[in-house]
Amino acid sequence: MLVVVAAVFYTSFLQRTPPAMNVLLITLDTTRADHLGCYGYSKPVSPNLDKLAAESVMFDMAIAQAAVTPVSHASILTGLEPYHHGLRVLHGNVANRLDNQIKTLAEVWKDAGGQTSAFVSAFPVTEAFGLNQGFDHFDAQFQQADGKGLISKKGTVNTGRSQRRADDTTTAAIKWLNKNAAPDKPLLMWVHYFDPHDPLILPPKAILNRFQSVSEEKDDVLRAIYDCEVFFMDSQIGRLFRAFKERGIWKNTLIAVVADHGEGLGDHDWWTHGILYQEQIRVPQIIRVPGTKKKVKVSSTVRTIDLMPTILDVAGVDPSAWPQMDGQSLKEAMTTTGQTRKSLTAYADSVNILTYGRFDNAAKSDRKLDKLYCLLEGRYKLIYHQLEPANTEFYDLLTDPTELKNLAADSMPEMHSLIGRIKRLNAISPIMPGMSASDMDRLKKLKDLGYIQ
Repeated sequence: MLVVVAAVFYTSFLQRTPPAMNVLLITLDTTRADHLGCYGYSKPVSPNLDKLAAESVMFDMAIAQAAVTPVSHASILTGLEPYHHGLRVLHGNVANRLDNQIKTLAEVWKDAGGQTSAFVSAFPVTEAFGLNQGFDHFDAQFQQADGKGLISKKGTVNTGRSQRRADDTTTAAIKWLNKNAAPDKPLLMWVHYFDPHDPLILPPKAILNRFQSVSEEKDDVLRAIYDCEVFFMDSQIGRLFRAFKERGIWKNTLIAVVADHGEGLGDHDWWTHGILYQEQIRVPQIIRVPGTKKKVKVSSTVRTIDLMPTILDVAGVDPSAWPQMDGQSLKEAMTTTGQTRKSLTAYADSVNILTYGRFDNAAKSDRKLDKLYCLLEGRYKLIYHQLEPANTEFYDLLTDPTELKNLAADSMPEMHSLIGRIKRLNAISPIMPGMSASDMDRLKKLKDLGYIQ
């Protein structure tokens, strides 16, 4: 009897309906939503993405679940909050790799009968963090591919040469598409671009002259370079789109574009990323469904964890094959209502204690000395400081969208409600610099015994 049941299960697994379309997932590293034309930026830095947005669903308030590259990408690729997928930090001895037991979008796609490939542009999204799980082909060819120098002895983050330019990544993706993509298998291709992250690898000189600095001050020059890097990245996305059209698969390909996080660019006196203000966690999220031409704008809050269930839902992957996810499908909001059925609460965190070098001023650093947790619900946003709770921040985004007036001292009931919810999520991390796996195990045992919370 057991053999018969197993045979029936195996047969039904083999007969599972494959995805109904291809998927091209593009992740834009360090790309602010408000620095793309389709999100209101005044400079023409993103013509290809703007054109895509004009025939897509564009989410105006999409929140990334982390302001750190590997952690945020793990949430995108699993549909899970960081405290559930377990990849919490960029650097450290623990919680620095996606667990093999966590099922990724690529693994679900393969199980459904699809083909998978990935082309990434920097070390923080590589196999070292477990983000290659489920990809038949995983291309991460760049200088210093081992990530050496990513974290200095002083703890300063600097990706250095562990990255490649958008044109190299695009060329690799197109070459594979033309030579290796199986015509009889629905394709999931992930392409990651890193150019806006820093000025260490620059676009061609002709591109660097595209947008002039408003002054000779170094911060203004760097903002102009950022625009040029976004433009160059966008031009390579245009190349990729043309390759899909020339191969004849554009009309049957879902395009999903999302950023892992934004960039400070001087806002809140912070140049890089790793903290949780809106310029860092509000990201572009655009989904084009084959056969649609009309632009739809969803204004209600969504999360990057909603991307994986949305892709699986729209592509027709059998829900019985989905793993457990924190995100939810946005298909209904995309196709009928234009809004999520219920108000969603967005979570984000940043639990590494790190120092980020500043390109605008080598004498300064962005020093992150606390572990931060955010809940955004409706108009209210909490940034909870774990190590220094007195520094906790609370904002009314309706009246203060740039988060310049901290209302924490007003002790509003909405703030205390969100703090209580943060603590009940089991999201608070015990990780501190230098901790080992045995340290973590000891803390867990103490917590289980009730000695610590």
